[in-house]
Amino acid sequence: MVDKTTLDSFATFTKTSRMIQDEFKQWLTHYKLSPTEFSVLQVLNEKGQQTVQQICNQVLLTSGSMTYVIDRLQDKGLLIRSDCREDRRVVHVKMTSKGLNLMNILLPRYEEYIGNLFQGVSLAQQRELINILKKLGESKISLV
Repeated sequence: MVDKTTLDSFATFTKTSRMIQDEFKQWLTHYKLSPTEFSVLQVLNEKGQQTVQQICNQVLLTSGSMTYVIDRLQDKGLLIRSDCREDRRVVHVKMTSKGLNLMNILLPRYEEYIGNLFQGVSLAQQRELINILKKLGESKISLV
């Protein structure tokens, strides 16, 4: 039997995670973006031009799902893709000036949101949270 504290920890974790994700999704709707689209733009903003596979590895999506996300971002004029001259199987993706301008608006607000979220949580507590979440992520337990 599992200890009540363990059950409470799980319930608190899932409720808090859901609340944060819901707020983040709601905020992004003002910019007509999904969290995954934002993550792709964030990768490109930080690292510059990337291959589709590099973005997949960082955002943890399959290439099929990533193609859909990149199509949507390209339709919005936020990024462009180009074929690699050396290897036709490789596609490069980079942000357009419209995408860069959007990220210049979004990132300060995103950082402010995160700062407000962690206000009152010390750096030591944040490091502890990171370690705990990594431990949870490393567990290979499945419900199936």
